[in-house]
Amino acid sequence: MNFHEMVQRFAAALPGTDSFKQANADCEAIIRDEPFQAGAAFLVAGFCRSYVLIYEDQGLEHDFALRNQRQLLEYMNSLQAALATCDHAIAHQALIEVVTHYARSERIF
Repeated sequence: MNFHEMVQRFAAALPGTDSFKQANADCEAIIRDEPFQAGAAFLVAGFCRSYVLIYEDQGLEHDFALRNQRQLLEYMNSLQAALATCDHAIAHQALIEVVTHYARSERIF
């Protein structure tokens, strides 16, 4: 499992807590097996764990779940593009941008 594969799986999944659980499991594998991608995977895993903790036992409306999935996918795509360069500085900058955007957002997860 690598970051690109995880993003593709998440993008194809139905919105909801199950897709966030799977992404979290994929991130754990990436953290273990892909050192360069570990920081990005750790950040995404944190978003996924938060989402599951907050929403797992709630009946979510499809539009809400879809909006959350799209937001995380936006973060994932940004990180994936940076990781594809294999440049530590670019990857680090992408992490900063995602965290900064999240801090200024509604923090839905």
